[in-house]
Amino acid sequence: MKFFVFFVFFLFSSFCFAGVEIENVNVPTAEIVDYATGGFYVRMYSYGGVIAKFVFSPFNRLSFGGSVDIERLIGFETPKIKEPSFYFKWRIFDGTRYFPALALGYDGQSYSFISTGNLPAKGLFLVFTQNIFSKTFFDFGVNFIRYKKENELFGFISLRFCIEDIVSFGVEYENIPDSQIGQLNCKLAIIFSNYLYIDFIFNRINSDTDKIERQLRVNYLYKFF
Repeated sequence: MKFFVFFVFFLFSSFCFAGVEIENVNVPTAEIVDYATGGFYVRMYSYGGVIAKFVFSPFNRLSFGGSVDIERLIGFETPKIKEPSFYFKWRIFDGTRYFPALALGYDGQSYSFISTGNLPAKGLFLVFTQNIFSKTFFDFGVNFIRYKKENELFGFISLRFCIEDIVSFGVEYENIPDSQIGQLNCKLAIIFSNYLYIDFIFNRINSDTDKIERQLRVNYLYKFF
C-alpha cells in the first residue's frame, strides 16, 4: 500500500505537458512525445489481460520504448507473460498547412483479442498526419509485416478530433486490404488534464457478430528532467 501511494505521488508530482496521441486505437500517428518526455500506456482487455507500453524520447524527433502483454493478469487464473516487444518512431517532417507530417517507425506489439483472434503487429510503418482544421487530424499510411509466413504490405487510415479539450473521438480502419484481419475500431477519450486521459475502446465494430470487444486504456505523460 505504501508503495502504491508513493508511485501515485511520483506520477502526479512530475512536471507534465500537453498530451500527444502516438496512436489512435491500433493505428500509429505521426505524433511523438517531446524530448526528455515519457509516455506510459496501460491497456486492459478481455479476461483480465493487460498490455503495458512505455515510450521515451531521449532525442528530438526520436522515441524508443517497448511493451509487454500479460494475459489473465486481473483475476484468479495464473498470468501468462508474453515476449516483450520493441517500439521506436522517428518524426521526419513536422508538416505544414498543405503537407502532412511524416514519421517512420516500428511496433512489434501484436494483439490476441476475442474480437480479432491473432492480430499481427504493425511492424515497420510509414505514417502521415494532416491537421485538417482546429484539433482535427487525419492519419494514413502503410505497414510492412511478416504475416502467415509471407511478407505483406498493409494500409491504414484514421480520423481524430477533440472537443474543448474535454473529450476526443477517434475512428480507424486497419490492415487494408485483407478482409480477414481488416477491421474498424473507434475510441472515446475523456481528458482529465494535459497529461492524463482515458480511452474507451471498441474493437472491430464492423463485425457481423456480437463480438465487439470493449477495452480501457489509461494514458499518462510526464517529463523526466
